[in-house]
Amino acid sequence: MVTTTERDSAPSAPPATLPAIQQWTPGSGPGFGWQPSGRILVDPSFAPALTADAQTFADDVGMVLNAPAPAVVTGALVAAAAGDIHISLAATDPQLGAEGYELTFGPILQIAAGSVAGAFWATRTIIQMIRQSLTLPAGTVRDWPLYPVRSVLVDNGSRPFPIGFWHNEIRELSYLKLNELMLYVSGLNLTDAQIQQLGAFAAAYHVNLVGQVNMPGHMDTAHEGIPPEYELTDSTGAPILGALDLTNPEAVAWAQQLAAHYLDLMSAPVWHTGGDEYAFYNKKMNDPADMPKLLQYAQSQYGPNGTIEDVYRAFMNETDAIVRQQGKSLRMWNDDLFATATVPLNSDITIEYWLGGSMSPAQHAANGNLLINANAGYLYFDENAPGAANTTGQIIWQDFDPAVFEGNQTLPGGATDPHLIGVKLSSWDATQESVGALERDLAPLQEALAQRAWGSPKQYPTWAQMASTVTAVGKAPGFFDTPAAGDPGAGSLPSSQAEVYDDALGTFTVQPDGSLLHTYYIYDPPGSYKTEAVAPAGSAAGRPAAFGSGNQQHVFARGTDGHLLQWVTGTAFGGWGRVDWTAEAAAQGGPSLDLAGDPVGFVFGTTQHVFGRGSDGRIHHWWYTDADNTTRADDWGGPITGNPAAVAFGDVQNVFARGVDGLLHHWWWQGSEPIYEHHEIWFGPLPASDASPIALDYAETEIHVFARDIEGHLQHWWFDDVAGQTNVEDWTAATGYSIAGDPSAFVYGDQQHTFFRDATTNQLDHVWSTHGLGLGHEDWSTEAPGGVVPLAGDPWSCNVFNAEQHAFGPDSAGHVHHWFWRQSDGSVHQDTWQQ
Repeated sequence: MVTTTERDSAPSAPPATLPAIQQWTPGSGPGFGWQPSGRILVDPSFAPALTADAQTFADDVGMVLNAPAPAVVTGALVAAAAGDIHISLAATDPQLGAEGYELTFGPILQIAAGSVAGAFWATRTIIQMIRQSLTLPAGTVRDWPLYPVRSVLVDNGSRPFPIGFWHNEIRELSYLKLNELMLYVSGLNLTDAQIQQLGAFAAAYHVNLVGQVNMPGHMDTAHEGIPPEYELTDSTGAPILGALDLTNPEAVAWAQQLAAHYLDLMSAPVWHTGGDEYAFYNKKMNDPADMPKLLQYAQSQYGPNGTIEDVYRAFMNETDAIVRQQGKSLRMWNDDLFATATVPLNSDITIEYWLGGSMSPAQHAANGNLLINANAGYLYFDENAPGAANTTGQIIWQDFDPAVFEGNQTLPGGATDPHLIGVKLSSWDATQESVGALERDLAPLQEALAQRAWGSPKQYPTWAQMASTVTAVGKAPGFFDTPAAGDPGAGSLPSSQAEVYDDALGTFTVQPDGSLLHTYYIYDPPGSYKTEAVAPAGSAAGRPAAFGSGNQQHVFARGTDGHLLQWVTGTAFGGWGRVDWTAEAAAQGGPSLDLAGDPVGFVFGTTQHVFGRGSDGRIHHWWYTDADNTTRADDWGGPITGNPAAVAFGDVQNVFARGVDGLLHHWWWQGSEPIYEHHEIWFGPLPASDASPIALDYAETEIHVFARDIEGHLQHWWFDDVAGQTNVEDWTAATGYSIAGDPSAFVYGDQQHTFFRDATTNQLDHVWSTHGLGLGHEDWSTEAPGGVVPLAGDPWSCNVFNAEQHAFGPDSAGHVHHWFWRQSDGSVHQDTWQQ
């Protein structure tokens, strides 16, 4: 048997995981090799309990391997073939406990657990391994957690969080085998139905979504707000902010009813009542002079020796009874529990010990209470604290000891004392940074906590040595970086045939002879339209793409040899230089990737990115980095049809395309895991076989995708990070405008605008969406004075200074016709840019 710390010297060991596995025993013979035809077989005896988790596993495998999800079938082990994964609950090893599992690597990968949770944690281990290596050596893994509670608190009391953040957090905790997420449920600003949906999402990943309505202190954090008449008063008669008046039965009933409302919405078996810092930070119950009203009430209830602590404990015991009636267990913080009291605290309440108080962990254990170590010295992260005062991944990994509570206190049994049931990381949000930045701050803390909470031997003694494993393990399947202030993709626009650069609007076209023309209009000083040749005849094919980057203007097109070609200049016109990106990338030792369709791209910080379909049908990707003046290339996957759409979203690079299966596919790369691309399918209407989508970033909260479907309808998909979901709607059904070819689109203020050729009239249709107001639509061909000019191909469009909207397209005479709307006069106009 080989422990984790010995795995590096073993002749054959699987890739490292986070947390590390408890035991690895090498085997003999062939190991396991992932195969695209491999299935996930669920033991028929346990199919009702395991099938849903098996499907989650299959979907996640598809995402991390950028491949179709394996089929989930019911089948006995004897029905499995090489490359299959079999899941069963037939394990009987008592050491595996309630959440342990065993993996046997052979031609068939076998998961055996004694519980559904154990089988699910096994799938997290497998995903982490196979994303690093598709072949795993013969042998056996035995793995189990040291602590049943592996918890993270994210304080959401002071600002709203997008549901996308919570989905990310749940996926990531689950991926790291952390099994609890605590939040202020009354501060979520969600409907009751949305709260239940979030709880169901967490349960699907075996994460308990633990709600808290903090009481009797800090009740001002509740979204409902504590009524002023229910607040406790101090010795001067002034109200104590957020402190519940425990002498007022109406106030107590109000608080209990509020908690009961949310308690009923939460599916997790745990409820947290807070209980910290009552009545306020500097007005504590151990100083009765601050709160004579409470002291008088205590003596009236418990005799002359009654204390404020007795009132507080009685309230907690009453709350415990309400929680137990719902079949749940109660948690509370420890700092307001003092030894001098006549009312005993219920022994079934679990104490989260964060601050050294007048009662030690051993005293709580002696009362029969279970404890969770939430040591503020090592497990507290505060956005508002200076860097040296905050915990880090290194501190948690190297210095935190789960057996040592705040104040250097321990339990008699140390790290394995039966009263110590878990550890908890707490993040306190003072709205000092964006939610996306917080998400990135939490990542190393949670990664380190996962190891300490699982309790297996650490792979490496130092956090710095763990860096390569953390990178290799990556983020959870489906994790999508929440945008943060200053992200490289913030505000960047997708490429277009038309762009605004250096106070000029220009449009680029490839002519029938293969020349590349640039027509432009300079606004300051205003003048007439001018056209210049960027490249001579025989240079390019298809439709070009352009964007501005810093002090340069870029245009890309497919060369006649299938290479990706770039022309660049530092002015609004003239002085174009040509670069062969295919050749440049190959010269760096990378693949020589060709381009069979039209390019798309965007600027991403100090890098420029271009994507296109290769002759092999796959997504080819080129990027140029300013720092080293180098162009590189790689393959993002596929196969696809048509041209892809590309858009930056915060820290994420996104590509959308129609797959050969007829579905809309989404690939993405994000800064939080630079060695991986993710992949998923956006279900809904089927894009037409020759359709090419277009994608937009709206305000760093939404991604919008438009494409023509097989019925000739304009379909609109969008991902809403705030709502945490992907939606789709039929804009043709809503407007009556059917589409021929591919749409063009841009963001204009709080609107998304699309332009396309009408399938019936060949005229320029315009449909737009205004947030909160629905759709508007009009036919620009008939709106513009001067007569109707039909389109002979797909249009392209551009937002100019958020004051003008422009659309271009070829007419039947081969000219580039131009329609434009100006905010200054609210009218549509038209003319011709290229004669």
